[in-house]
Amino acid sequence: MVTELPAPQPLTRRDRLTALILAAVALAAGYWWLVAGVCGTYHDDAIYVATAKALAEGRGYRLINLPAAPLQTKYPVLYPALLALIWKLWPSFPDNLWAMQALSLLAGGALTGLSYLYLVRFGYCSRGVALAAGLLCGTSINFLYFSTLTLSEIPFGLLVLGVLWALENQARSPQSSGVRQFLMGVLLGLPYLCRSLGIILAPVGLFFLYRRRRPVLWVAVGTAAVILPWLWWIPWISVHVPQDPIVGYYTDYFTWWYEHGFSVYAQIPFHNLAHILIFSSFLGVPGLEKIIFSAESKISLFFFYFLGLITWIIIAANARRIQLLPLYLAAYLAVVILWPWPPFRFLAPILPFLLAYLIFWLAASATRLSSIPIHRYVLPVALAILLTANLVLVYNYGRVNRETGYPTLVRSHPKIYWSSHEEVFNWIKSHTAPDEVIISGSDSMVYLYTGRPAIRLYLANPASIFYGYPSQSRGTEDILQAMKAYQARYLVQMPVPGEKDPEKDLHALLQESPGVWQPVFVGKDPRFIIYAVRP
Repeated sequence: MVTELPAPQPLTRRDRLTALILAAVALAAGYWWLVAGVCGTYHDDAIYVATAKALAEGRGYRLINLPAAPLQTKYPVLYPALLALIWKLWPSFPDNLWAMQALSLLAGGALTGLSYLYLVRFGYCSRGVALAAGLLCGTSINFLYFSTLTLSEIPFGLLVLGVLWALENQARSPQSSGVRQFLMGVLLGLPYLCRSLGIILAPVGLFFLYRRRRPVLWVAVGTAAVILPWLWWIPWISVHVPQDPIVGYYTDYFTWWYEHGFSVYAQIPFHNLAHILIFSSFLGVPGLEKIIFSAESKISLFFFYFLGLITWIIIAANARRIQLLPLYLAAYLAVVILWPWPPFRFLAPILPFLLAYLIFWLAASATRLSSIPIHRYVLPVALAILLTANLVLVYNYGRVNRETGYPTLVRSHPKIYWSSHEEVFNWIKSHTAPDEVIISGSDSMVYLYTGRPAIRLYLANPASIFYGYPSQSRGTEDILQAMKAYQARYLVQMPVPGEKDPEKDLHALLQESPGVWQPVFVGKDPRFIIYAVRP
């Protein structure tokens, strides 16, 4: 059923002021969380910076952090190109990291504020609901984490919001010229150049315009002009530049999918759906999540499952009415469920909208169930409690981040200090040649701060790392073969919060090949060790 689109709500001066306040809240909280000059704690963040450096130095879109610097075909080029512009203007590393992190933080603030304006202008919820969603989003440590690293999630979310806004206007405007339609198509294709999941918006946008009886031919042409070059680039490079398994991890997704076959990946959607339901409900209220899940009760699990299920039921119901935002969110969910990676990071760019739908349902339920206006006071009090819990968590995590210099959502005991990493980097720079290949679980970080090409300690496979399925592509034999192939003479052990596989593989490697490894450096924190490879 297709319903008529409501006329856009006029935005008042108070609306714009509210959006500015929401953006300021997110910026202030993010500034407290941010640790300037630190990169590689998420692994992918250092890969983005390394490819940005390659672009800025005129070396092409290459993974210069790897031996032989293969061409990058895994992550689209738009976000690294923005970072490359910063590197070009400010080539002093790691000082220029501050500007790159600021780009993410500004995107987080803009996404928080503009989401409020979008929800209000196009009638998706009331001002109060949009305000509550913005406050919880802007103070969530989960949102701030991605808003302070050199990762593409939050800039991608901001770009998608801009495209959604343009599509809403296009669907409500009279017949437009072919040039305007083509430019709309170009804009529609840009999210795909930021993140691969952005390709979802292209068919959703075209379908939305078609059902709203708007011309789509030139829009489709503009979209194709943007996305086809990258779609061509991926298979062309894969066919003409064969990659070994290690390089394959950095350059394509498909090796993940066909390594185990359909039987394994047919089960992954059920795992992802369970996580999506939980994340959708408490991603924006981590303060409450910490309190409830400290008891680890099945009741609390059911509670969050229920809220997440309600959120997506409401989204699906509105998608059937061909409303753009829920239509996009439903299509986005359909792909994320199938994606062989935990959905946590994929929900961060759409967090303001998930919170808005959940709060909308809570407010509507309170209104229907209460015959007296007590809900007018209960909901604001509940919001104040949730907001306070979020802010307490932001303060505590930010304080630890500043103390250790190491930003992470997963706390380690004992704490991990950035100064321990710097000890490792200094030893490598003073004891190895510039072309010396290093092997480490934090390989992209090692490259950025030492300039030495590095390869991963283990061949990552999501099915084994995150879903518990046995993998045939990892093990000590593979690591030894990789070290021989790349003539790596040093292995760096550094703790990675939340990742046990590098530690397990390293322990097995040391046990199964005694006499091969000689410790040449042990940091003040004994978890930081550099091993030399004996012949």
